[in-house]
Amino acid sequence: MKKLLLATTCLALSSVTSMAADMTMPMQTKAPAYAVPAFSWTGFYIGANVGGGTTTDPTANNSEGASGTLANGKGAVAGGQVGYNWQDGNWVFGVEGEGFWSNIKGIENSKFFDTTGTFLSTASLENRYDFTVAARAGIAFDRTLIYAKGGWAWGNYQANSLFSSTLNSNTSGSNFGGTLDGFLVGVGVEHALTRSWTVKLEYDYIGYGTKEVNVNSCTNGACTLTSTTTISSTKQLFKVGANYLFDMGGARY
Repeated sequence: MKKLLLATTCLALSSVTSMAADMTMPMQTKAPAYAVPAFSWTGFYIGANVGGGTTTDPTANNSEGASGTLANGKGAVAGGQVGYNWQDGNWVFGVEGEGFWSNIKGIENSKFFDTTGTFLSTASLENRYDFTVAARAGIAFDRTLIYAKGGWAWGNYQANSLFSSTLNSNTSGSNFGGTLDGFLVGVGVEHALTRSWTVKLEYDYIGYGTKEVNVNSCTNGACTLTSTTTISSTKQLFKVGANYLFDMGGARY
């Protein structure tokens, strides 16, 4: 009986000692879950784009008051852009500069006959390159940005006409051109594929103003300045592109 009582007392004392030791140990807390930061559009970016466009109703009026409509144009464009974004909440603001080569060209061919022979006429208007600078503003839905842009554009145009006859090898024609400038408006959507690479789809409308340019008249390849004319044009562009967004220290996953 004494041995049983002694064993019970020792077991009780062991349990109390173990409980006291557990109470003196610091409480273990579960590590908090890592919070994934929201994507940030803030930073500089550089990229490239390709697409196509049209020129609509480019008109010319010569110094004598005659006027005519040149060929509407269509073709491809390719270029690059550089800019900066700044994000405040869901709003994203920025500025962007862009330059691109253009192969938008319109050609009109005509043929007519009279008693002396056949006459051929060709007229073309080509948009060779453009530069733009614009402000951007949009709303970000995490990795997707919907934006609008507005600014100014400069575009180089060249026009040529050629007239020939089946009666002889003589040819005549004229050429003129210059750099037009006007307003730019556009809309687009951009999506971040990774923390640095984005892709975008954009539509732009450019309304070039009127400009007076010199007209050269040519006969058998020899050209002389003969008059002036005023030209103007509007332009629509559809582009797809990609940007590399530099990390400026903002949270980006």
